[in-house]
Amino acid sequence: MIVIGTFLHSLDLELLLANVEKKHIERKYIMVVPMDMDPTNPSWLEGKKKHLYFKAIEVGMACATGFSVIGASVGFRLAWGPVIWGLTATGLGFGIGFGTYFFAKKLSRYRDHPPELPEITVLVQCRDEQSEKMKDLMWKHSALTVGIIP
Repeated sequence: MIVIGTFLHSLDLELLLANVEKKHIERKYIMVVPMDMDPTNPSWLEGKKKHLYFKAIEVGMACATGFSVIGASVGFRLAWGPVIWGLTATGLGFGIGFGTYFFAKKLSRYRDHPPELPEITVLVQCRDEQSEKMKDLMWKHSALTVGIIP
């Protein structure tokens, strides 16, 4: 049987390979394949950019809620009343929350981060009685997916 698992680059992958060799499976029955990312389709970058905007809007809404409560409360004592001051504080809170989060995250993205590495596929050929143990071992070491070919 062939047990196939996909992993991210991590120490769990190294530990898995060491444990597979300890389970009396020779290296010639283990294949590790690094997968390639499509360099012509940077769609994974676009998803991160959209995620940044959505998260910034979420933080802006949370700040707007807090500011509106404070603005409406203070507005009972001010000249224009609680509604106008609540709406004014809402806009101010959204702007502060959105701007702070967005620019802090956007500036931190320009730092030198290591590039995301593609997934690693591990194929292990083993006997039928070892296949379930191998599958459990892969799940134990943070496999993204695991499959068995009979």
